[in-house]
Amino acid sequence: MSHINTISEFLLQAGTDYRVFDMARGIRSLESQLFLEIENATRPAPCPRQQHAWFGILFFNKQMSNERYIWFVKLPLDEQGLVIGAARQQFLQIVVDALGQSLEKPNNTNNQLPDNPFTFIPNQQQLADFNSIARVALNIPLSHHVNLAEQYITTPEQHDWRAVSLQGIADFTASLQQSARKNLLLNRFLTLAPEMQYALCASLENHSIGEDISTLLVTWYQQDIEDEKRLHSVLRGLCQSQAKAAVHTLLTLILNSEKGLSRSTLMLIAARHWQYMTEPAILTLYVELLAICEDDTFIGLFSDLVQIPEIRESMLSILRWPEKSPQLTQAVGQLFGQNTP
Repeated sequence: MSHINTISEFLLQAGTDYRVFDMARGIRSLESQLFLEIENATRPAPCPRQQHAWFGILFFNKQMSNERYIWFVKLPLDEQGLVIGAARQQFLQIVVDALGQSLEKPNNTNNQLPDNPFTFIPNQQQLADFNSIARVALNIPLSHHVNLAEQYITTPEQHDWRAVSLQGIADFTASLQQSARKNLLLNRFLTLAPEMQYALCASLENHSIGEDISTLLVTWYQQDIEDEKRLHSVLRGLCQSQAKAAVHTLLTLILNSEKGLSRSTLMLIAARHWQYMTEPAILTLYVELLAICEDDTFIGLFSDLVQIPEIRESMLSILRWPEKSPQLTQAVGQLFGQNTP
C-alpha cells in the first residue's frame, strides 16, 4: 500500500482502463492527467460542491472480462479547494482492505466497497445519465429504452409519456450527436407533454449543447415566463450550453426581474451557472439579491462559490468592493461573524 498514493495509480496497477467524470455540478468528463493532479492536490477540484470533489469512476479490464465497474467517490477539500491527502489515503486503504490490489476477489465479483464516508449514491437522474454517457464514451450501444423515447417524441399524440423510462430519456439526450435525433428534438420539443419537457431539460444539464438547442429552450421559457418550474428546467438544461451570449442575456433578464428574488432560483444559478460570476454586471446583480435573502443563504452560497477556482477571485473581490448596499455590507459582516447594524 505504501507505494500506491492515488486512485489513479491503484487502477493502473490493477491493470484496468478507466474513465473519470466530475459529478458535482452536472456530469463532465475529466482527463486522466487532470484527475491525477487533483488527487495529488497540485490542482484544485474544478467544480467543488459542499467542500468535496465528486467523481464517477468507470473502470474495466478487457483482458479479464467484459464487465465494467463504477465507483462514485467524494473526497473532502481544504479551504483552497485541494484534496485532503489523508482522506484520499484512507479511501485507498478501504479499497485495498476490501479488494486487495488485483481487483480479482472471487467473493466480490462486482468490486463493491463496504460502506464508507467517501462513496455516495447519485440520484436517479444522475445514475441514468451516467449510464448513457458511459456507454457513449466506450462506444457501447444504448439501451433498448431509447426506442420508446424516440417513438413518443416522434408522435406524442399516439403515445403515453408515462411509458417512457428515465433511462430512455437519458439515452435519447446522450445520442443527440446524431443529427436525426437532434432534429427530432428541435422539431417536436414544443409539442411534448410538460412532464417530458421537464425531464429532457433535467437530462440535458449533463451534456454540452449548442446554440440550436439552447435557443429552443429559451424560446420555450419565453412562451410562459410566469411558470417558475419551466424557468428552473431551462436553467438546468442550459447548464453546459455553448451559447454563452444567450445564457448571459437570460441570466441578466432573470436577475433584473421578480424571478431573481426567488431563493430557489438563486440557488439554481449558483449550482448550474457559476461561470457567469466572472462577469461584473451579473456578479453585482447576483450578490445584491443574495444579500436580501432570508436565513443564511448568503453565507452558504458564498462559501460554496468561493471554492470554485474559476470564480474564486471574483467572489473574493466582493469583500473589497468600496460601494456596497447596506444589505450586502451586513451580509458580508455576518460572513465574518460581525453584527453589522
